Amino acid sequence: MIDLMIKGQVYLFLIVFVMMIAGMIKDNNLFSDVFAFLKRNIRSNRAVVAIFSAVTGVLPIKGRVTVSAGLLDTVAPRGKLKAESRAKFGPIDFMSTHHYYFWSPLEKTVILPMAAFSLTYGAFMSIMWPLLVVTFGYILWYLIFIVKDSDIELKDTKEKIKISRITRYVIPYMIGVGAVIAGYDWLFVFAALTLYYMIVTQTFNLKTLIKYVDWKIVAWVAGIIFASNLIRSETETINTFLGQTGLDIGTVFGFITITLLSFLGAFALGSSSRFGAITVILTSLYGIEYLPWFFAVDFAGYIMSPMHKCVAIGKMYFGTKLSDYAKLLAGWAIVLIGTSGVMLYV
Repeated sequence: MIDLMIKGQVYLFLIVFVMMIAGMIKDNNLFSDVFAFLKRNIRSNRAVVAIFSAVTGVLPIKGRVTVSAGLLDTVAPRGKLKAESRAKFGPIDFMSTHHYYFWSPLEKTVILPMAAFSLTYGAFMSIMWPLLVVTFGYILWYLIFIVKDSDIELKDTKEKIKISRITRYVIPYMIGVGAVIAGYDWLFVFAALTLYYMIVTQTFNLKTLIKYVDWKIVAWVAGIIFASNLIRSETETINTFLGQTGLDIGTVFGFITITLLSFLGAFALGSSSRFGAITVILTSLYGIEYLPWFFAVDFAGYIMSPMHKCVAIGKMYFGTKLSDYAKLLAGWAIVLIGTSGVMLYV
């Protein structure tokens, strides 16, 4: 039992380090020069909005869309005549801040499967890359063929750019993420990165650092890792019981029922950590080959959920119609589920 409780829990250190780094970056407004730099160096307004949303959305913090949308709101045009242009910001901001769930080694939706199934980052991506490819393809299709550059207007910015701030504060974070993706030990990388931001922001107060950590999320992740370990140790017994109840994933009825329950669970909860938990628990039960399937289904439930605050935030800031969000996100969900279905049966 002790082995089941501690196996994979080392990943909790990654979550703690990431939360501390994100807190220091947010409190000290370290990414503030990025927009001005993008606006003056990239001609496409669509690209500026997408890249700026992605950069500000890279921080795995609560309400990242609030941060991203709030910053975009300061540069979006105002007035009734500009309402149509402002409405285009919402979907771009949403997609540019939600692809991270598929690939970022800082996200709980990536950390949980890695911890639960003892996967390296490379092994995780070797399973998930088709979903990431179609996600980027869908985003690019929307940016290139649906949104015109003339649809997006941006305020001119006269803010003075300090390249030194970008190189000192933004680039190290990107290097840290890149180092983990490249295969370097994440524990060393993010321990070093935490120390770096403590030094450059002069944040040496332990109480302040601890304040940045959401211990409820840490406890939740620890519980899910333990539950996954426990389920995998009792897989045969659980599958026998489910088979007796008719929920055998090997049958058409069982597969459809389990998939529907998975989707409805993620839809009802509307939380990235909870959709990640549902994905991990069901994959633990039915096998790693089902990881892309449950991930796609649960992500679809998550983004379509009325409990998901990001759509409401985008509507509040930019006035984007809910019907526009619904069509865009339903299309994304269909593409993902279709791709994962092909992966499962081909």
